[in-house]
Amino acid sequence: MKKFYSQFRQLSWFTKASILISLCLLILSLSQDAFYIDRHENPKAYADSSFLFFLGWMSFLGGGLIPFVIWLANPLYFLAIIYTVQQQKLALLLSLTPIILASVFMVLPTILTSESGATSEITGRGLGFYFWISSFIVLFFGVVMNQIQKSRK
Repeated sequence: MKKFYSQFRQLSWFTKASILISLCLLILSLSQDAFYIDRHENPKAYADSSFLFFLGWMSFLGGGLIPFVIWLANPLYFLAIIYTVQQQKLALLLSLTPIILASVFMVLPTILTSESGATSEITGRGLGFYFWISSFIVLFFGVVMNQIQKSRK
Protein backbone atom coordinates (compact mmCIF):
# COMPACT_ATOMS: atom_id res chain seq x y z
CA MET A 1 0.00 0.00 0.00
CA LYS A 2 2.91 2.30 0.76
CA LYS A 3 4.31 1.70 -2.72
CA PHE A 4 0.92 2.46 -4.27
CA TYR A 5 0.67 5.73 -2.33
CA SER A 6 4.20 6.63 -3.40
CA GLN A 7 3.27 5.97 -7.04
CA PHE A 8 0.13 8.09 -6.64
CA ARG A 9 2.17 11.01 -5.32
CA GLN A 10 4.39 10.89 -8.41
CA LEU A 11 1.46 11.46 -10.78
CA SER A 12 0.85 14.88 -12.29
CA TRP A 13 -1.51 17.18 -10.45
CA PHE A 14 -4.05 16.84 -13.26
CA THR A 15 -4.09 13.04 -13.07
CA LYS A 16 -4.36 13.10 -9.28
CA ALA A 17 -7.19 15.63 -9.45
CA SER A 18 -9.06 13.63 -12.07
CA ILE A 19 -8.82 10.45 -9.98
CA LEU A 20 -10.00 12.23 -6.83
CA ILE A 21 -12.83 14.09 -8.59
CA SER A 22 -13.86 10.86 -10.25
CA LEU A 23 -13.96 9.03 -6.92
CA CYS A 24 -16.00 11.87 -5.39
CA LEU A 25 -18.51 11.64 -8.24
CA LEU A 26 -18.77 7.89 -7.76
CA ILE A 27 -19.37 8.27 -4.02
CA LEU A 28 -21.93 11.01 -4.71
CA SER A 29 -23.71 8.73 -7.18
CA LEU A 30 -24.27 6.18 -4.42
CA SER A 31 -26.53 8.62 -2.58
CA GLN A 32 -28.82 9.32 -5.55
CA ASP A 33 -31.44 7.34 -7.46
CA ALA A 34 -30.00 5.31 -10.34
CA PHE A 35 -33.08 4.77 -12.51
CA TYR A 36 -36.84 4.54 -12.39
CA ILE A 37 -39.15 1.80 -13.57
CA ASP A 38 -42.79 1.59 -14.66
CA ARG A 39 -44.23 0.56 -11.30
CA HIS A 40 -46.74 3.27 -10.45
CA GLU A 41 -47.01 2.17 -6.83
CA ASN A 42 -43.22 2.37 -6.35
CA PRO A 43 -41.22 3.86 -9.26
CA LYS A 44 -38.09 3.95 -7.06
CA ALA A 45 -38.24 0.22 -6.41
CA TYR A 46 -34.93 -0.46 -8.14
CA ALA A 47 -33.35 2.97 -7.87
CA ASP A 48 -31.04 2.55 -4.89
CA SER A 49 -27.57 3.22 -6.34
CA SER A 50 -25.64 1.93 -3.36
CA PHE A 51 -27.61 -1.33 -3.41
CA LEU A 52 -26.94 -1.71 -7.14
CA PHE A 53 -23.26 -0.87 -6.68
CA PHE A 54 -22.59 -3.37 -3.92
CA LEU A 55 -25.01 -6.15 -4.88
CA GLY A 56 -25.47 -5.69 -8.61
CA TRP A 57 -23.16 -8.63 -9.29
CA MET A 58 -25.92 -10.88 -7.97
CA SER A 59 -28.07 -10.15 -11.03
CA PHE A 60 -26.11 -12.91 -12.73
CA LEU A 61 -27.52 -15.40 -10.23
CA GLY A 62 -31.07 -14.40 -11.18
CA GLY A 63 -30.44 -14.75 -14.90
CA GLY A 64 -29.59 -11.14 -15.63
CA LEU A 65 -26.51 -11.47 -17.83
CA ILE A 66 -26.74 -7.99 -19.37
CA PRO A 67 -27.15 -6.17 -16.01
CA PHE A 68 -24.21 -8.20 -14.68
CA VAL A 69 -22.01 -7.21 -17.63
CA ILE A 70 -23.00 -3.56 -17.10
CA TRP A 71 -22.22 -3.90 -13.38
CA LEU A 72 -18.69 -5.02 -14.34
CA ALA A 73 -18.03 -1.36 -15.14
CA ASN A 74 -17.46 -0.87 -11.40
CA PRO A 75 -14.53 -3.25 -10.87
CA LEU A 76 -13.06 -2.21 -14.23
CA TYR A 77 -13.19 1.39 -13.06
CA PHE A 78 -11.15 0.54 -9.96
CA LEU A 79 -8.70 -1.50 -12.03
CA ALA A 80 -8.29 1.52 -14.31
CA ILE A 81 -7.38 3.65 -11.29
CA ILE A 82 -4.84 1.08 -10.10
CA TYR A 83 -3.28 0.76 -13.55
CA THR A 84 -3.18 4.54 -13.94
CA VAL A 85 -1.32 4.94 -10.67
CA GLN A 86 1.08 2.20 -11.76
CA GLN A 87 1.58 4.04 -15.08
CA GLN A 88 0.50 1.08 -17.24
CA LYS A 89 -0.85 1.54 -20.76
CA LEU A 90 -3.73 -0.86 -20.16
CA ALA A 91 -5.27 1.88 -17.99
CA LEU A 92 -6.54 3.63 -21.12
CA LEU A 93 -8.56 0.61 -22.25
CA LEU A 94 -9.72 -0.11 -18.70
CA SER A 95 -10.96 3.46 -18.28
CA LEU A 96 -12.81 3.46 -21.62
CA THR A 97 -14.64 0.17 -21.00
CA PRO A 98 -16.83 1.42 -18.10
CA ILE A 99 -18.01 4.31 -20.28
CA ILE A 100 -19.05 1.87 -23.00
CA LEU A 101 -20.82 -0.40 -20.50
CA ALA A 102 -22.64 2.53 -18.88
CA SER A 103 -23.67 3.72 -22.35
CA VAL A 104 -25.22 0.31 -22.99
CA PHE A 105 -27.36 0.85 -19.90
CA MET A 106 -28.39 4.23 -21.31
CA VAL A 107 -30.13 2.54 -24.26
CA LEU A 108 -31.57 -0.39 -22.32
CA PRO A 109 -35.39 -0.22 -22.56
CA THR A 110 -36.16 -2.79 -19.83
CA ILE A 111 -34.46 -4.32 -16.81
CA LEU A 112 -34.84 -7.63 -15.03
CA THR A 113 -36.76 -6.95 -11.80
CA SER A 114 -37.22 -10.39 -10.29
CA GLU A 115 -35.68 -13.84 -10.19
CA SER A 116 -38.68 -15.19 -12.09
CA GLY A 117 -37.53 -13.35 -15.19
CA ALA A 118 -40.06 -10.51 -14.99
CA THR A 119 -38.88 -7.25 -16.50
CA SER A 120 -39.94 -3.66 -16.08
CA GLU A 121 -39.65 -0.75 -18.45
CA ILE A 122 -37.01 1.79 -17.49
CA THR A 123 -38.85 5.11 -17.45
CA GLY A 124 -35.91 7.33 -16.61
CA ARG A 125 -32.36 7.61 -15.38
CA GLY A 126 -31.76 9.28 -12.06
CA LEU A 127 -29.05 11.64 -10.93
CA GLY A 128 -27.10 8.68 -9.54
CA PHE A 129 -26.72 7.24 -13.02
CA TYR A 130 -25.41 10.53 -14.39
CA PHE A 131 -22.92 10.94 -11.54
CA TRP A 132 -21.88 7.31 -12.06
CA ILE A 133 -21.16 7.72 -15.77
CA SER A 134 -19.56 11.13 -15.14
CA SER A 135 -17.07 9.53 -12.76
CA PHE A 136 -16.01 7.20 -15.58
CA ILE A 137 -15.68 10.05 -18.07
CA VAL A 138 -13.61 12.20 -15.70
CA LEU A 139 -11.28 9.27 -15.03
CA PHE A 140 -10.96 8.56 -18.76
CA PHE A 141 -9.88 12.14 -19.50
CA GLY A 142 -7.40 12.00 -16.64
CA VAL A 143 -5.94 8.76 -18.01
CA VAL A 144 -5.73 10.22 -21.53
CA MET A 145 -3.90 13.28 -20.23
CA ASN A 146 -1.61 11.05 -18.17
CA GLN A 147 -0.78 8.95 -21.24
CA ILE A 148 -0.10 12.09 -23.30
CA GLN A 149 2.21 13.52 -20.64
CA LYS A 150 3.95 10.17 -20.28
CA SER A 151 4.56 9.89 -24.04
CA ARG A 152 6.08 13.40 -24.13
CA LYS A 153 8.71 12.47 -21.55
